[in-house]
Amino acid sequence: MDVPRSDLMLRRGSQRVQLPARRTCVAHAIPRGSSSGKRKLLSSAWAAWAGAGAVAWRDETEVESKVPAAPPTPAPAGTSSPEAREGPGPVADASAAPGDASASQAASSPQNGSSKSRSGAPLTLPIPSSMPPAAGLPAFRLPSFGQRRKDGNAATDTVLTFAYGANMNRGTIAKRDVQVLSRDPAVVDDPSIRLVFKHQGGYGTLERMEEGESTAEGGQHEEPRFRPYDGHVHGVLYRVTRADFEKLSKKEGGYRVEEVLVRTYDGAQYRALAFVSNPLFKLPQEVLPTEKYVAKLREGAADNYLDPDYQAFLSGISTVSSAGLPSDYFNTPSRYMGYAFLGISALVAAAFFLQ
Repeated sequence: MDVPRSDLMLRRGSQRVQLPARRTCVAHAIPRGSSSGKRKLLSSAWAAWAGAGAVAWRDETEVESKVPAAPPTPAPAGTSSPEAREGPGPVADASAAPGDASASQAASSPQNGSSKSRSGAPLTLPIPSSMPPAAGLPAFRLPSFGQRRKDGNAATDTVLTFAYGANMNRGTIAKRDVQVLSRDPAVVDDPSIRLVFKHQGGYGTLERMEEGESTAEGGQHEEPRFRPYDGHVHGVLYRVTRADFEKLSKKEGGYRVEEVLVRTYDGAQYRALAFVSNPLFKLPQEVLPTEKYVAKLREGAADNYLDPDYQAFLSGISTVSSAGLPSDYFNTPSRYMGYAFLGISALVAAAFFLQ
């Protein structure tokens, strides 16, 4: 029989209880006029809801292969439907044999008040679930750890650079907009490489010294009061990106990049890039550095916890004021090349106008 969904709801006190979803109640029609049929209908429906009683149930997968239930026919205005007058209809006793014609086909036409399909077979009604799955919505999936975005290979995208001058200072690195990935105090492994102030303007550079060679050539200026205890150049080993290393290169005017072998304080050796004076910007002899420049070296050595003896060496270096530096601080080959270029340009211009 065709049982509307609303008729499958029973009331228990003040609560409305719905029969379990995705199950089908199979009921056979009995004559309408029998009052015993009504009582049997009510008792069977209650037994079906309570889970007891001989009522046949089928899964929804079996029901879908059957004839679909037809929607109820609306009753004319002013009248009530047969279901409203007589209830949902009788429920057959499950003890009846499947081949019993009196139980499976005892139904009359709509004119005589019975509920029967045209084929004579009992009608079944699938009960849909209360929350049908939404169609067309994309499935949500959590990202796995193996699908994370990769930012690049750190081993090939970074550079080790050795700072021994103003780049040891944290303030200098910050002003140059360089992000330091790691920093370690280190020392140049070759003891013959010394820190000298022979770059144009009195800045520091690295120079390989021959045995017995004096740093103060010709005695024309005062030598620093004492050298470091072991003669090695101390500094900071930075790991930076290639982009940040290019930023440093643009700020280091007159320097070129050379590879040096350094050793950190824990004993590990690395090949790092260091900025060394270009011969065109190198002074013929060492000069005293400016106080402003050496102050950056001292502060950088303290910030990075360099060897105390090396910090004492930096503290003992004699300095001069940065204002009014004499010409010997700028007597580099690049300066003379500039003068020569200006002279040649002037001669070419004069010859052009005299023609």
